[in-house]
Amino acid sequence: MRQRMAVAVLGAVALTASVAACSKNTGTDASTQSKHKPQSSTIAMDPKDSLGPAKPVPGAVRGGTFHYLEESDFEHLDPQRNYVVDAMSMDQLYIRTLTMFSETGDGKLTLVGDLATTPGKDVKGDCTQWRYTLKDGLKYEDGSPITAADVAYGVARSFSPTLGEGPTYIQRWLANSDDYNATYKGPYDGGAKTPPGVTVDGAKTITFTFAKPQCDLPFAASLGTTAPVPPSKDTGTKYDRRPFASGPYKIDKYLRGTSLTLVRNKYWDPKTDAVRHDYFDKLVAEFGPDNVQQTNRVIASNGDDAYATQYENVPASLLPKVTGDASIKKRMVQGLSPFVSYLAINTQRVTDLNTRKALNYALDRGAYLQARGGNLTGQPATSLESPLTIGYQKYDAYPGGVHGDPAKAKQLLGGKKPKLVYAYSNISANQATAVVIKNSLERAGFQIVLKPVDSSNYYDNIGTKTNPYDLYINTWAADWPSGSSIIAPLFNGNTIRAKGNKDYSYLNEPDVNAQIEKLVAQHAEEAAPAWAKLDETIMTKYAPVVPIINTSNVTLSGTKCKNVVLSQVLGTPIFYNVYLTT
Repeated sequence: MRQRMAVAVLGAVALTASVAACSKNTGTDASTQSKHKPQSSTIAMDPKDSLGPAKPVPGAVRGGTFHYLEESDFEHLDPQRNYVVDAMSMDQLYIRTLTMFSETGDGKLTLVGDLATTPGKDVKGDCTQWRYTLKDGLKYEDGSPITAADVAYGVARSFSPTLGEGPTYIQRWLANSDDYNATYKGPYDGGAKTPPGVTVDGAKTITFTFAKPQCDLPFAASLGTTAPVPPSKDTGTKYDRRPFASGPYKIDKYLRGTSLTLVRNKYWDPKTDAVRHDYFDKLVAEFGPDNVQQTNRVIASNGDDAYATQYENVPASLLPKVTGDASIKKRMVQGLSPFVSYLAINTQRVTDLNTRKALNYALDRGAYLQARGGNLTGQPATSLESPLTIGYQKYDAYPGGVHGDPAKAKQLLGGKKPKLVYAYSNISANQATAVVIKNSLERAGFQIVLKPVDSSNYYDNIGTKTNPYDLYINTWAADWPSGSSIIAPLFNGNTIRAKGNKDYSYLNEPDVNAQIEKLVAQHAEEAAPAWAKLDETIMTKYAPVVPIINTSNVTLSGTKCKNVVLSQVLGTPIFYNVYLTT
């Protein structure tokens, strides 16, 4: 779930990372690699950059109903539980956080203050204490003021074991422990409304104090952990159904599994927001249509579908039609995302290292890519970090080629035929890739049992420590362009708990855990080479996953739906600059 491009740490110059450009779809040649161009991201040092209103979108008009099509419902709307990018992009319309990335569409990202006047003040100059001051005029959907205490309460509830699906950076840093809720478990059952390490001064000032330097706090503060929640509106696990809005829209109606309707929040003040607009009157999200139905509907653009955008990628069967018609192709949103899709190996169940190495040799990345639609939808991957990550180093620990080496895999298996359960999120696109994975692994001697899982609960299922699966896909991008938000959440065994895990391979190796602990305390640019080295060490020494592809997005919008762009932060379409024409 996340990502970034390149970053400037406070007090440092802007850094750059290589970002792959769009690759040409050549049909069957899955080995073609994209060229790279530099992308950059900075932290806004000038408070003026965090002021609103956001710069107007040229040609934008107000009004109309924007339609959004997705095959399955969001796992969570609760910002403290939300860590999947489709819901995160929707969250941006009705939820605000202390900081946020501003995207210009030209490859430049700037971290600005969202609720806060700046991306944060490093009080002591050593990253152990950060202070935020809220902007004037911030209001919820009922007109009541947003306060620093509400932000603190939002952070507090993220400690609750019952809300453990979201990001855990800030909680672990405050507790100075990966077992962050061992003692303080949030505001429920008599817990304090302000977590240890957080102080509130008046209505507008909140301070975070850490036992160790946490130089990435401004970036972590852009996640849903810092979304404000008034205690009087907190309904615990039921908050998923009706979060209280702080952004330009609010939830009008939510029918789980069917639709979500947003309408304007009249109390949102654009003068407080440096990023968002509220051009459309209403958003209606429809859940159910698969990728073929979505694409055909948006191509035709009849009625409401002219004002729609799709979430699922254009299926391989329709890509020739889309790319071969200039009038349709101009409505395509396409580009390399910051995500790496990989086959997680549950190391609790698949304990033999040679078996895990054999899986790496056996997988046919080229066939997987073709099932997605060819090179337009991604490029083969062999590392844990995306090419967009600071310090990225290309390597291949198991050089079986784009289509794998089943003979090498059989040699490692030594005549064994392991029977493994492959779980996948049960939507149409994944049904096709599941067949590819089954076929490519079985040609190397594995026996693969396919297990479809309800897509609205998929990550909750594989994030449960006792899940009954051996293999499953995860697609992950950095929360900011550093290995600290890739390697640390995915492979730190000290973070493993009963539910809500991100270490989907359940790797728990002391040497890896110790190196992660060392590197997370460093500035992003300092630690970058070491993160890349640890990436290779994890794969070479433990083989807990099979990297498959660096993904690209290929989606369409209707004829009257304008300015839907691919977020370089989330790797999905973003909606706060969308407008509609008549």
